[in-house]
Amino acid sequence: MLPCANYYRPETLAEELDALFDPLWQFGALAGELASDRDFVCVDYKNTAAVLQNFRGEIRAFANVCSHRFNRIQPGERGNRPLTCSYHGWSFDSTGFPHGMPRRDGFVLDDRERLCLTGYEVETCGIFVFFRKRSGGPSLREYLGAFYPLLEQIGSYFGPEIDAGTSPHAANWKLLVENVLECYHCSVVHQDTFVKTLGIGRAGIEQERFDGPHSSSHFPRTATAGEARRQKALAYLDTRAFTHDSFFHIHIFPNLFISSTQGLSFYVGNALPVSATETRLRFRLFEPKLDLTRAQRAAQDMINQSGKALGRAVIEEDRAILENVQRGVELSEKPGVIGRDEIRIAAFMRAYTHLMGGGSLGSIPPVDDHVAACDPTRSIAE
Repeated sequence: MLPCANYYRPETLAEELDALFDPLWQFGALAGELASDRDFVCVDYKNTAAVLQNFRGEIRAFANVCSHRFNRIQPGERGNRPLTCSYHGWSFDSTGFPHGMPRRDGFVLDDRERLCLTGYEVETCGIFVFFRKRSGGPSLREYLGAFYPLLEQIGSYFGPEIDAGTSPHAANWKLLVENVLECYHCSVVHQDTFVKTLGIGRAGIEQERFDGPHSSSHFPRTATAGEARRQKALAYLDTRAFTHDSFFHIHIFPNLFISSTQGLSFYVGNALPVSATETRLRFRLFEPKLDLTRAQRAAQDMINQSGKALGRAVIEEDRAILENVQRGVELSEKPGVIGRDEIRIAAFMRAYTHLMGGGSLGSIPPVDDHVAACDPTRSIAE
């Protein structure tokens, strides 16, 4: 277990930002959010305001702070507009240079570095767009390792977006990560959502895979009270490309979550630290990619509405618990314990401790012999 102080000390968060966030690839956006010219997505967390923007098909990332007098350039979380500051009208091109400047002749233009926005590296894996603040280090493919093809694969099954939003949590970002790495809490916290509605949470973790700091697992389903009725209502989705009778979950270190519920819906979550005790959960929900008849489309729209409500209910259930845990961890005199169903938390803590101590990505030790024996290269459909 990590020291309790790691969950509330501002000094620890500063060290995490320097060791884990700035030098490592961070999730920025999904390709569909940046599909058109001038589309943008903003990513905000402690000490970072980034904007990813489409410039006529080229995706670039910059600090979302005007180089003139520090105004936040792009408003909101996502949208479509030029990279133009709303304060004095400076407009920036794909290199970050202010090509549009009212009364341009009143400025000294020979210091390009000072005039340009701070740029960040950008790479993609399938539909997932990542950025890195501190240049150098492994490519995204090298960083993701065996999970690179897994992200390519699962992203190809995403259909239209059902829901998107941000949920503020009065809890440390690591608590959000650890919470999604196990379903041991599901039978208690999510009794009326995961368990009764989806049949998830009664069985233990299965098919854990680990590679570097990343992990995945399946949480098997059991039959619900209305299983026959549920199967009949969802029969039109039987031709979907990705099927599994479980809740499948991927964690990309440090703070990206991707999951699939039987291939019927897909979730992307991103835990963004605001302070040592505050986190913004940025989330997206998707239906499966499938050609539907008009009648099937109407049925899917109804399922999407219930899925949206269910997803938000689960987030709220977790938020209430995690905020209570945050209060507890600040008072605890003991380090806590974890069990077999929480093995992915153990792996996360091991990777976190190793990297915070200056260790390399290629030398992260396994949790134990079981973890070392896991094969992360198998298909997620297995």
